[in-house]
Amino acid sequence: MNDVQTVQPAQSRFGLRRLTPAIGAEAIGVDLAAPLDDALFGEIQRAWHERCGLVFRRQWLDDLQQVAFAERFGELASTLKAYEGGKIHPALMYVTNEKKDGKYVGALPDGEMFFHSDMCYLERPLSAAMLFAIAVPPDGGNTLFASMYAAYDALPPELKHRLEGRLAVNSYEPGYGTSNVQMRIKASSSPTAHSFAHPIVRTHPATGRKALYVNRLMTECIVGMPRAESDALLLWLFDHQEQPQFQYEHRWEVGDLVIWDNRCTLHARRDFPATHLRKLRRVAVKGERPV
Repeated sequence: MNDVQTVQPAQSRFGLRRLTPAIGAEAIGVDLAAPLDDALFGEIQRAWHERCGLVFRRQWLDDLQQVAFAERFGELASTLKAYEGGKIHPALMYVTNEKKDGKYVGALPDGEMFFHSDMCYLERPLSAAMLFAIAVPPDGGNTLFASMYAAYDALPPELKHRLEGRLAVNSYEPGYGTSNVQMRIKASSSPTAHSFAHPIVRTHPATGRKALYVNRLMTECIVGMPRAESDALLLWLFDHQEQPQFQYEHRWEVGDLVIWDNRCTLHARRDFPATHLRKLRRVAVKGERPV
């Protein structure tokens, strides 16, 4: 069940409704197409840091208005491949099953996706990512978000101590078919894969809070740990961090904009019918090297 508590800080210029106890809030009374002064943006950013992700409903943003809002959070990240959206701005990408001339115009066109953190396989993963809903199917295609603050806080003290200072390798294999950990164990690494070892527990640079920083889709192994022990521990951590009490499930409506903190949040996608159009516009922000 959603926690429908509405939080209205003193002298706030917008409402904030918590979506679940662990993560997420709906920002009420903000028009992102209008100019945001520094004070208002500061309130938005503080709420985002506190709740890990914000939902803005009934927004009507064109491509460059979304880019402008994303730029308030930091330097934008260009897409790793050339997509249709890149013709408008190098940071724009469509997450869609739409085709033109028989070819997909964007990325990740169909299927379910396991929980993950965007670009965790790079030295400097993303700090933020946002999606704006242009077209959504009548059923399916929901996005799930999970708080890795809450997942870390719920770990047994002895496991927190065991994980402190440990690194885990995160990898990207083109076409995420090897995302299942058991399949990945048996598969040889691609010579074109991106990979980087990051702390299993990272400290958020703005809040100082600790977050669990592994994920089922891309985390390969724990550095310096025997493979069997690493596999067993990671599988336990994956199951732990994906528990429902840490999650918020977003059912998309046209005009929704969702921005999440990629440093302390995992997200996943539910499957949806390939016969229906799903089109979301994505912009992302560069981050720092996790510590």
